[in-house]
Amino acid sequence: MSKRKITTIQGIDIAYHKLEEEEYINLTDIARYKNQKRPEIPVQKWIGTNKTIEFLLAWERKNNPDFKHTEKGVFKGFRAFAAETLSGKTVTASKWIAYTNAQGIKVIRGKYGGTFAHKNIAFHFATWVNADFYLYVVEEFERLKKEEYERLGDPFYNKRNLAAGNHSLLVAAILSQMDERLLTHPQPYKSRLPFAAEVDMINKIVFGNTAKEWRLHNEDKPNDRNQRDYASILELAILNNLEFLDAMLLQWDCDMETRRGFLQEAYDFQYPILKRSKTIKRMQELAEKIRRKKTI
Repeated sequence: MSKRKITTIQGIDIAYHKLEEEEYINLTDIARYKNQKRPEIPVQKWIGTNKTIEFLLAWERKNNPDFKHTEKGVFKGFRAFAAETLSGKTVTASKWIAYTNAQGIKVIRGKYGGTFAHKNIAFHFATWVNADFYLYVVEEFERLKKEEYERLGDPFYNKRNLAAGNHSLLVAAILSQMDERLLTHPQPYKSRLPFAAEVDMINKIVFGNTAKEWRLHNEDKPNDRNQRDYASILELAILNNLEFLDAMLLQWDCDMETRRGFLQEAYDFQYPILKRSKTIKRMQELAEKIRRKKTI
């Protein structure tokens, strides 16, 4: 479990944790808006309503493959929980978890404990507590998400920046080898600048496709995106290294076939080593984490 964090909404401190990369919000704190002295009472009443049980069941079906619908092992199952609710027996968050192996709600003991729920479930609870308060809760957690997103950075632009790292060196190297007419005259000379061919040589080594080949196989992708935008951190790190090497090979007047051979050899050397790199793996995990947050 991540470090406990607190945000204040309408004068009420609400704690939240990261559990398995998902945000869980303290229902007990939210309940203080309705009952300051006995916040456990609103939580208990809420979890006993038919609409709540229906919502919790839908959430667990979607997110928890180990949810128990019927009695199995130590779990009595959802049917037993629903039957007790209908018969008027007292139901609690702890009983819901104990009967069904639910994952959307967590009961944490201790000084900073309480009944925590996945943020979507917590929002559902907030609507039951008070409609106005619910809007403030959603607004605040959207603000926190945006704040974290801005701190971590947009994955699209992070990848663009990583891919562009040594591209300027490659461009400078190409220009330094060009006939002056190609740089100072209009068409048809400028159309003969070999930027695309040089970039595609590297694309072919790293991705297995030229830019045109990738576009033909990915017509559903936005026009302002290319295969580098969908590449892994490992691929982009190697691409960045190959662009630098290619720039140096151009400076040393190596022809294209010689450059291609050196670049392929460099790729074959780097790939297995960087694939094991803990730093590359952490960067990839961070990129995926940001991507998931953006799609929520």
